[in-house]
Amino acid sequence: MRPTRRTLLAALLLAAGLVQAAEAADSLRFSRLSVTDPGMNGIEAVSLLVPAGWRAEGGIQWFPEFSVQANLLLTVSDPKTGAAVEFLPVQNFTYLTHMVVPMPRGANYLGNILWEPVPDAAPFVQRFYLPGALRHLQGGRLAGSAELPGVAQAVAQAYGGQSTVRAGRVRYEFSRDGRPWEEDVYVTLAFTPFPLGTLWGVHGAHSFRAPKGELDRLTPLLSTVVNTVRPTPQWYGGYRYVQQLFQNRMQQGIADAGNLSRRIAQNSEEIRQMFDASYRERQASQDRIARSWSEAIRGVETYRDPYAGSAVELPSGYRDVWVSRRGEYLLSNQAGFDPNAGDTTEWQRMEVSAGR
Repeated sequence: MRPTRRTLLAALLLAAGLVQAAEAADSLRFSRLSVTDPGMNGIEAVSLLVPAGWRAEGGIQWFPEFSVQANLLLTVSDPKTGAAVEFLPVQNFTYLTHMVVPMPRGANYLGNILWEPVPDAAPFVQRFYLPGALRHLQGGRLAGSAELPGVAQAVAQAYGGQSTVRAGRVRYEFSRDGRPWEEDVYVTLAFTPFPLGTLWGVHGAHSFRAPKGELDRLTPLLSTVVNTVRPTPQWYGGYRYVQQLFQNRMQQGIADAGNLSRRIAQNSEEIRQMFDASYRERQASQDRIARSWSEAIRGVETYRDPYAGSAVELPSGYRDVWVSRRGEYLLSNQAGFDPNAGDTTEWQRMEVSAGR
């Protein structure tokens, strides 16, 4: 029997919906999120992978009076369950054993916060994050903590072996809307002695939260969001240029944000070339640190992206992993599933990286 126009239309609609149905039933999709920086002419500052359908709030925030002059303050969350990744503020500290002119604790000393070293993640989180970024944990219960020596070793290597590094995870239990929740706060601290005291600071900090009982299962997915953060060369060069101005005490050069943006725009290629080697070195270091996180957390696998020519950390346990030219990733357990069927997007299957 010859098919009618209606049956042909139904078949086309079914074919077009196969990818969506497969994703909903037995797959996981990541999309590339671009974070722009209004303070630097709206250029793309960083990119990262986020689960499809999740929302992002926040972005780049500048702190011109401090040595860490820009922070990624971003929360990526699932609108259905509330599970979220939150990037926490980072900053540098100074501890002076002898001060010629007494200064109060918490003062800004040459761009660093004047404070004695806090050597462990748990008291650091309690002192510096619970009053501010993580105030929702103030009424919660500290449920445990763990050292992450592999991460600490990778970060120490990035510092050239001159610093002591401590990395840890702190778990809290708290209540939200009458339901029990859990949150893991990850903090990496680096300490470098110098003749007058200690320079120390937060190398990185973020948290994962989810309804109680779901956090451990979701941790590999949430860690993918963190481990895929990549600054762009143009933004990184501009950031390092601003840092250089700050370190040279050229405060007048960064007082006017408009003038700064114009200067960066006019000299963007020269600035990029100035810091190109530093950018590539930083990216190699971040890749090593990301691998150490995946080993500490487990439940993730390293794949080779044939389009970008680089490695990417994604949740393990999926039969097939695909990538598109747009930087989207699709993980599926459905036998015979091919995202190229009924989709105009070109997908390539990814293989586990041999260099893991």
